[in-house]
Amino acid sequence: MIAPVLFLFFNRPETARKVFAAIREARPERLFLAADGPRELQSGEAEFCQKTRESVEALIDWPCEVHRLYREHNLGCRVAVSSAIDWFFSHVEEGIILEDDTLPDPSFFRYAEVLLERYRNKSEVMHISGNNHQHGRIRGDGAYYASRFAHSWGWATWRRAWKLYEREMTGFPEDWDSIAARCDLSGPIKAWWKMALENTRAGVVNTWDFQWHYTIMKNTGLCLIPNQNLVCNIGVGADATHMKQKDVASSIRPNCLTRFDPPSRLEINHEADQFDFNHSVTNHPLPWRAPTEIWREWQFKNKQKAQLGKF
Repeated sequence: MIAPVLFLFFNRPETARKVFAAIREARPERLFLAADGPRELQSGEAEFCQKTRESVEALIDWPCEVHRLYREHNLGCRVAVSSAIDWFFSHVEEGIILEDDTLPDPSFFRYAEVLLERYRNKSEVMHISGNNHQHGRIRGDGAYYASRFAHSWGWATWRRAWKLYEREMTGFPEDWDSIAARCDLSGPIKAWWKMALENTRAGVVNTWDFQWHYTIMKNTGLCLIPNQNLVCNIGVGADATHMKQKDVASSIRPNCLTRFDPPSRLEINHEADQFDFNHSVTNHPLPWRAPTEIWREWQFKNKQKAQLGKF
């Protein structure tokens, strides 16, 4: 595999080992490893951090160029992840990013690599996601569709896009009304994101990804979503940083994508975004699927299977 991979991990050796085993199968030529340091007041964490690093290092058995960013002290999710991505893109023009709880299907790597090349010079495309939260509903006529929102359980992007990242969101909240209008956000989505971004700006939520959503929306960027879920979250539980309990989104299993046909029209699918918000963000119960939706999924999967022998 030609596309460089950044692997972000911390203190969970078991999940890190599972995810890195998938990276090992892809055999990237350039590998970047970034790990946050242990928290001073967390008893025994230094040992878990060290064990996680050793578990990952032990699996590197293919010829590749390895770069390491191992922190001695804890920076927290917000700074550790965003600065590691800064570091990654100081070395590469484009690449794939996985965290230690995001387990990809093998086809995710090829999908990301194909789309990185296809949209390399399309500045409006800012994010390639490995996640799909549509629960079998096929959107558009391609292998993927365009969204306003950047799912990041396995994703890829370019230096040209990441250089726009605003960790401090200096224009918020003054610019929020105009951003929401340009992005044509519905009232509930606009209100929810304003609350989430306010909490992030105030430090109530220690994260890096809400700022990335803000950056993409501010630049009216496009996020590409596969019509099959390609990455699942295996880290939900008490020891997770944010995902303490399973929800609708984290229950989705990964599938295989063998065709990467572009949609005939690359424009935001607002129906899909609203569905995602209703059932992955606010966790409303999933609605009954119409027979036409089931039929479309069956056709899509059969088309994928027809390509399987060529993959």
